[in-house]
Amino acid sequence: MTLEGWPDSEITAEDIVKLSTDKFRWKTDRDVDRVANLFDDDLIFVHLNGRVSSKSEWIEEMRSGRFVYERISPRELTARVYGDAAALFGKARFDVRFSGHRASFDLAFTEVYARKSGAWRLVNLHTCSY
Repeated sequence: MTLEGWPDSEITAEDIVKLSTDKFRWKTDRDVDRVANLFDDDLIFVHLNGRVSSKSEWIEEMRSGRFVYERISPRELTARVYGDAAALFGKARFDVRFSGHRASFDLAFTEVYARKSGAWRLVNLHTCSY
């Protein structure tokens, strides 16, 4: 699956779910370049504590190793496609390491994707605990 070149009639909710699960794999594989390519330059990431990060801030956290995704176990992923936009809701267990500390979080999240200049990008990510 590629991010580019899908006509509107061909993108499905299942494609968006696959894109999201691929993103999780890229994060745990530390393939930061692929994650950066998916994130829109204007990404807004709202963390579970209400902190807001931009694309550049979050990519730097991952590149530097200050924040490492060790395992992500997604479940209950549901997506809807609305022309050049798509929304996905899901839950996941995140096993992470940040600033040398390990932690696990059960999070619910909403991801918003938009087709921009022919490519699907993650434009908004909002997480909360449950």
